[in-house]
Amino acid sequence: MDKIQIVNLDDTNTKINISNNWTKESLINIEKIEKDILKLQNQIIVFDFTNCTELDFAGATQIIIFQKKLQPSNIEVVFENLLENQKTLLEFYGKHFQILPKLNQKKLFSIHDFGYKNYLFLLGIINFFSFLGEFFVAILKVIFQPNKFRFRAFIKHIQSTSIEALPIIMTLSFLIGLVVAYQSAGYLVKISGDIFVIDLSVMSVFRELAPIIAAILITARSASSFTAEIGVMKITDEIDAMRTMGFDPFIFLVIPRVFALFFMMPFIVFAADMAGVAGILVVTQFHLGIGFYEFIDRIYFEISINELYVGLAKAPLYGVVVAIVGCYQGFMVNKSTESIGTYTTKSVVNALFWVIICDALIAVALTRLGI
Repeated sequence: MDKIQIVNLDDTNTKINISNNWTKESLINIEKIEKDILKLQNQIIVFDFTNCTELDFAGATQIIIFQKKLQPSNIEVVFENLLENQKTLLEFYGKHFQILPKLNQKKLFSIHDFGYKNYLFLLGIINFFSFLGEFFVAILKVIFQPNKFRFRAFIKHIQSTSIEALPIIMTLSFLIGLVVAYQSAGYLVKISGDIFVIDLSVMSVFRELAPIIAAILITARSASSFTAEIGVMKITDEIDAMRTMGFDPFIFLVIPRVFALFFMMPFIVFAADMAGVAGILVVTQFHLGIGFYEFIDRIYFEISINELYVGLAKAPLYGVVVAIVGCYQGFMVNKSTESIGTYTTKSVVNALFWVIICDALIAVALTRLGI
């Protein structure tokens, strides 16, 4: 027997007789029934439940779906001959049920999307090299006209990006040195190589850990702040106003920030080195029983000063990368406030990416050179 029987009472009224069980198991192929019901154009449709033997949550939900889909056509839906439990079910689901909009299916491949993404990628490369070109032109202006260099802004950015960042950088470097020494000791003690914990840990801190930790924290603090500050100035048209008045935004905004990180990053990394060594000292003295003077002698006689120089030499490059990426993303902000958050996130992610890329390339080059 069919699940429904459609009876046209007159020109404006149609009765739909609901038959048999309307349950989850019996409504698997409901598509044909739905098509037949949704084709109706009458003003009033009556659902008659006289012959409905059982109605569960799935059946009630399907009836409500019919009702919701018929409403946009100004069709009145009426329920007749309901049992008490059927009436309760329909009232409950009619009150709480909502038809969620269908999600747009994402195309697996689109030539338009592929071409547009490549266009944006190439446009980004062009914009970045254009930014670098204006930056180098601004540097030449400052070299030939030193009075244009904004020394006060330079000092201000040294304080905000470097001096104020020292406590957190030194704290994390101390903890990193402590963890590295403790983990190294866990393996080297087994082969009676306690003293080599100093060699391994100090070289790791000097060459890699202190510079990269300092660069990551400076990226999180400075790249994001550079982007936000310059982005807000672009939204409020301050940069356009500077150009209108004959001031070069790169001299006023970019060069002080880049120079501040370029000159201060070696000092930041050196402070991180000392904090990391202090963490190693704590582990070797209290966990391995190696005295302070023995610790210092081991560093002096066994650790080459080149290990320290390698880390310090990376620092200015990291500072320049972080500052340029942060400033560039700030200039890319458009006129919406939402773009500040978007480009601030991009500046941090891109700066970290390029810092790690630079670190990897330097590590490979130094290995090839035997340094």
